[in-house]
Amino acid sequence: MVKKQLPSVFIFGLFPDSSGKTVISTALSRELLNRGVKVGVFKPRSGHNLWYQYEVFLKCKSEGRLFCEDIVKLKEASECQLPYEVLNPVDALLAPLNTKLFIERGLTDRMYILEEELHTHLIIERYTTLGDYGKIRNVLLLNERSLKSGSLLVDCEYVNRMLMRAERIITIHTAEEWAALFNKLASQSICSCYRKVKNEHEAVVIEGYNDAVAPERQILNDIDVAVGVAPGILVIYDADDFRRVLDVMRRLGRDPRTLRSKEVIKYLKRRRILRVPPVPHFLLRNYDLLCERLRAVLDSIVSEMRV
Repeated sequence: MVKKQLPSVFIFGLFPDSSGKTVISTALSRELLNRGVKVGVFKPRSGHNLWYQYEVFLKCKSEGRLFCEDIVKLKEASECQLPYEVLNPVDALLAPLNTKLFIERGLTDRMYILEEELHTHLIIERYTTLGDYGKIRNVLLLNERSLKSGSLLVDCEYVNRMLMRAERIITIHTAEEWAALFNKLASQSICSCYRKVKNEHEAVVIEGYNDAVAPERQILNDIDVAVGVAPGILVIYDADDFRRVLDVMRRLGRDPRTLRSKEVIKYLKRRRILRVPPVPHFLLRNYDLLCERLRAVLDSIVSEMRV
């Protein structure tokens, strides 16, 4: 019997931070599961700070692995059985500045400059690729300059353990090197893992990175429902029009992976605009109750999927 392939949903932020993507993604994943759909979840790229997401960092440390808080929630909600690394193939671990060091050395002006630079906060970034026979291969980027300078609050024991487990380690020193290696490594990593998720599930909920509107082209071609999220609102966009706009941008010389919501949504065709109610914190990990809280929103998304 040929397995029915249900639509994939891509959920992206209308703003860079705290847009509510994970709340909608986890609720939708549990809603599909409760309707009898074998649902996969996918977070192509992520980044998280060990200080502000300390609970998941402790989980990573205890298991000798690296994955983000969002994929832990998505995996819980969907009951997907694949490893975190496959569901979240690119993940960067960030850390806050060692403020004490800068103040003691009288480098406060330098401290505030570095605080605004994302690359300065990078410790390591993992790229997971699925090879022949499903073999998982992890490549780690190591921000050698920040680690050697002592400018970050770093758990060296954890970092050393991760480096020992990596199949390959690449050291970087600048933001430009980081961007170049992402362009070189990300596509194969993301696409190989996405194929695994897609092939083993009837539907896939894909959560974007911040306010980026374009995952890899292979994923973009599979999207049947595109959803933009911000506090209090959810917008369902026409998926064909979504692809068309990004293709036009590509032909104009823009890499779709660099595009942000503010550059794109004014050109997109809206299908529905929905109100999203505020969600009490205690519901965020109680996914069945979360579904009830977001019932009208979820019914609208599912109706677009024709599940």
